[in-house]
Amino acid sequence: MSTDPHLDPHDAPVEGTLGEYARALLRRWLLIVAIAAAVVLATVAISLMLTPKYRATTTLQIEREAMKVLDMKDLIPSESPMDRDFYQTQYELLMSRSLARRVIAKTGLADHPAYREEVEALTKKLDGKAAPSRRVLIERALTEQVLASLQIEPVRNSRLVKVHFESPDPALSARVANTYASEFIASGLERRLQASSFATDYLSDRLAQLRQRLEDSEKNFVEFAGQEKIVSVGEDRPSLPAQNLAELNALLATAQDARIKSEAAWRQARYGSGLALPQVVSNPLIQSLMQTRAQLSAEYQQKLSTFKPDYPDMLRLNRQLGEVGQQINFHVANIRESIKAEYDAASAQEQMLENRIEQLKGAELDLQDRSIRYNMLKREVDTNRQLYDGMLQRFKEIGVGGNVGANNISVVDPADVPGRPSSPRWAFNLALAAIFGLFAGVLAALLLHVARVPRRPRP
Repeated sequence: MSTDPHLDPHDAPVEGTLGEYARALLRRWLLIVAIAAAVVLATVAISLMLTPKYRATTTLQIEREAMKVLDMKDLIPSESPMDRDFYQTQYELLMSRSLARRVIAKTGLADHPAYREEVEALTKKLDGKAAPSRRVLIERALTEQVLASLQIEPVRNSRLVKVHFESPDPALSARVANTYASEFIASGLERRLQASSFATDYLSDRLAQLRQRLEDSEKNFVEFAGQEKIVSVGEDRPSLPAQNLAELNALLATAQDARIKSEAAWRQARYGSGLALPQVVSNPLIQSLMQTRAQLSAEYQQKLSTFKPDYPDMLRLNRQLGEVGQQINFHVANIRESIKAEYDAASAQEQMLENRIEQLKGAELDLQDRSIRYNMLKREVDTNRQLYDGMLQRFKEIGVGGNVGANNISVVDPADVPGRPSSPRWAFNLALAAIFGLFAGVLAALLLHVARVPRRPRP
């Protein structure tokens, strides 16, 4: 093996093992410490050059829905599968440009010393603009800088969100963070109020239209009912002709039964002597006359065996028999006539009822034809009334609920003026610089070692 007298004995070629690298690092520990110290010092210098910033934090609670003061059963908002989209929307609204501009205008950041340099530079550029327009443009230009200093931090597994704001002025940081919270709440209430006002105006116009439509439909309905002489007897009830028809049908059944009975009685009384009629049998006068005739007939037969028919007593008995027979026939005839009259009356009543029923049938059919238009107008009135009542109820609900000032956002912890700066973070920066410096020193030592180690000759 050849040797070089100019080589340091410590730099003799050795195998590239971990032990050899460790010995190389130990030999150059001063270099490593120097590089690490240089990095730390550079970090300190840079940190000293940075302007200290103070971070203030406001904690908000954002509910999915506002507390429903007017509805006790829904007093506490319920969970919804759309919560994730809702809360992401709220976070984006917190970082919106419009909210930032509201905060800038509210806190007067354009006049604050912390933003003096930016404002002066913008003022020079906008020297030709009018004062109001220049003010608006400056506030818009500061929007990006304000948003860069804003941080939205949702608290995991909760409805809380932290609003952080950093600036060189601790009081300004607290004021901007609290203003962000108040303006965010105010903007939400304004959107709700605008939506409520829009809904109120829309419903008011619709109510006026529906009221006029309802009045027109009611007027048409009443005019048609008056022209056609259609009288309403109430919901789910038959018309007057239908009611009369039902009553007359019941009377017709009774009249038909009475006519059938009287017709049967008349047929029985029409033929024969009529002495077997129930009315005759049950008549005490006729029965008395028939008993008297039977007695006279028995007396006549008894005396006929003794006297001749032309005997005065026989003639008297025969005359009495004729008179009693005439009386019986007279009374039987009267009963027969009464049965006939009862039959005629029952037939006439049945015929009258049938005629009246036919008239009512025609009237009911005519009413049904006319009721097609009547029912159409009535349904139109009912529909318009339902629409109007529903719209009126909704209008009242919006009128009552829209003025409650429903708010689903509240401040849990307002921002306090921070007592110490949040940046630069000395401990973090120095620790990171030390780690990075050590790493850079080790890397430099290893590179020097590798560069000075000779390569092995190839066999």
